[in-house]
Amino acid sequence: MSISQPVIPPASSTPVRAVLLDADGVLQLIGTPWGEALTRGGGPAFTQAMIDGETDALAGRETLTELLERVVESLGLELRASDLLEMWHRATPDPVAWQLVRDLREAGYTTVLATNQQWERRAWMREQLGYDGLCDIDGYSCTLGVAKPDAAYFHRLLELAGVEADQALFVDDSATNIAAAREVGLRTIHHPADAGGELLRREVAQALTPAASAPQG
Repeated sequence: MSISQPVIPPASSTPVRAVLLDADGVLQLIGTPWGEALTRGGGPAFTQAMIDGETDALAGRETLTELLERVVESLGLELRASDLLEMWHRATPDPVAWQLVRDLREAGYTTVLATNQQWERRAWMREQLGYDGLCDIDGYSCTLGVAKPDAAYFHRLLELAGVEADQALFVDDSATNIAAAREVGLRTIHHPADAGGELLRREVAQALTPAASAPQG
């Protein structure tokens, strides 16, 4: 491989046994940041209301449609929830990042899709983007009943992967999620949002080198 495409060390050469990867901003590119996109679609008050009220939808206790309908009604917006829902149907899978996942699996690591998603976006990612089968384990927050940055989310993924915290490498573009994962004891990489698969591969390869025994950030 070229310098920009380093080889992934085999799992037998490192303490890491599982690699947990976020979707938005890591495995798929979202372009316009979420806050900006929501403000364009519904205004500043809509954006804040969605951020404040998203916990139940991300944890699967309600649908995104139900949340949107409630916010639209409470703010008196002249918008339909079904139209606003289209804002969540945007993302472009990064082929270099997806190849990294395949190479990690081939090298013997357990790969985990570690992503906060509502039921509707999970379905869209599976049906339209083809996420089924990419990772060994799918950790959609809505199916687990808990979302990042809750420590219980990370403990659940560790349980599913069958590894201890210091045997897991977590990659995310959110500083809040990275800090929460570190508190649980996971090794971490704070990947810049939408920075692309080539950088992601270099970050992961470096974190998995035998000399990298301490958590990476």
